[in-house]
Amino acid sequence: MLEIKNSFFVKSILVANLAVFGIFSAYAQQQPLKTFSLKDAEEYALQNKAEAKNAQLGIDEAKARNWEIIATGLPVVSGSADYTYYFKRPESPALSKFFSDPNSTTNRVYSELAKSNPTIAGILFEASQNTQPITFVLPHTLQAGVQVSELLFDGRYMVGLKATKDFMKAALLTKNVSDQDIRYNVRKAYYQAQAAQQAIALLHENELVLEKLVADNREVYKAGFIEELDVDRLDLILINLKSQIQTQEQMAEVALANLKFQMGLSVSDQIVLTDKLETLRGKIGPVALTFNPNQRPEYDLLQTVLRIKGHDTKQRAAGYMPTLAAFLSYGGGSQTDKFVDIFRKDATTGKNNWFQQGLVGLTLKVPIFDSGQRNAQVKQGKIAEDKAKNDFDNFLKGVELQLQVSQTNFNASLREELNAKRSLELSEKIYNKSRVKFKEGVGSSFELAQAEQEFITNQLRKINNTLSVLTTKADLDKAQGIK
Repeated sequence: MLEIKNSFFVKSILVANLAVFGIFSAYAQQQPLKTFSLKDAEEYALQNKAEAKNAQLGIDEAKARNWEIIATGLPVVSGSADYTYYFKRPESPALSKFFSDPNSTTNRVYSELAKSNPTIAGILFEASQNTQPITFVLPHTLQAGVQVSELLFDGRYMVGLKATKDFMKAALLTKNVSDQDIRYNVRKAYYQAQAAQQAIALLHENELVLEKLVADNREVYKAGFIEELDVDRLDLILINLKSQIQTQEQMAEVALANLKFQMGLSVSDQIVLTDKLETLRGKIGPVALTFNPNQRPEYDLLQTVLRIKGHDTKQRAAGYMPTLAAFLSYGGGSQTDKFVDIFRKDATTGKNNWFQQGLVGLTLKVPIFDSGQRNAQVKQGKIAEDKAKNDFDNFLKGVELQLQVSQTNFNASLREELNAKRSLELSEKIYNKSRVKFKEGVGSSFELAQAEQEFITNQLRKINNTLSVLTTKADLDKAQGIK
């Protein structure tokens, strides 16, 4: 019974593993295989990398900001409507209180009016008999109107209009700098990923050759023509080579993941690189070192930032100037006992219950005294402007150093390339002779193993040197401002 249960359990695990494997296989098959040349990778990154998208959004943001500044000086139209319902209306004292004191001014005035007009006397007499509070407010009140304002003069607005061009230029230049950095990062990551993959392919080729050599020599050993030590030495080389392949595969995986990240791809995306290092190396021609700092996109960007800081300082100083604005207001109001009467016409006069009003005017504001607040703001603007100048000077000095370092590194990689090529030729020649001597029985396994190691080392050195030439050329291009 226990054996049956164990058998069922094992089968269940196998079925589950097969199901999971099938899911991952189906998912992997759904992932389209994408091929990229270096140019394709750069163009893809410029469309999909987060930094590229943010740089484009920066341009859109600059457009919106500029319109915000422009709209400050354009007419502004707004409407308003206020409805009030007095569930408890304000009241005044009863009229009888005005006549209770015969010596009051109100009572004496009305007494004189009553002497000349008996009708007024009757009305005043009736009012003096009213002891209830009175109110002069109707329950329902509705007021509506339209207001228009227009800025006629503001020094800060005039400076802001001049700054809009530089705001847009700064956004465009930021996009150029971002694109250059993206191309540079993708280029170096592409070189590294391709170099790692080519190194793996090279090691696998050597692995096949070495496996055959080990197998052949094992048969020779069985026949008694060589010692077991000779076979063990070749086995040791093979084991070390397999370990080296595993390490290189891990490095290649990391390099490829970094390239995907620089391109804006997901790590799970499957890609194939089509440009070989040798092809890319062949595109590098003679280098002409004609350099001017204004060739760098950062040069124009920093100068534009410097002008923007100057505009900011001027705008702060413009706060000392007066501002002038015009305004117009037109509207009406109504008070009724019932809400529906607001929208009805008077039955007697035929007119609605609205009372209209309109006005137009000017507003002039003149700064007089602000306890030094504006002066402090202007000083801060000048300090920010000086800091921008220092940043620009530091950039000019930095590009000189960057150019010198990148040029030195590139020239060194070219010299090393010649040495690596010669070393590879010699190590291959030595390895081939060592194999022939070993087969003929006049060479030792130690000599063959050493020649094998040197040959593999120089093959990898050649790949790394080609990678060095490409990466240092990328550094030199960036230092010169070459796209």
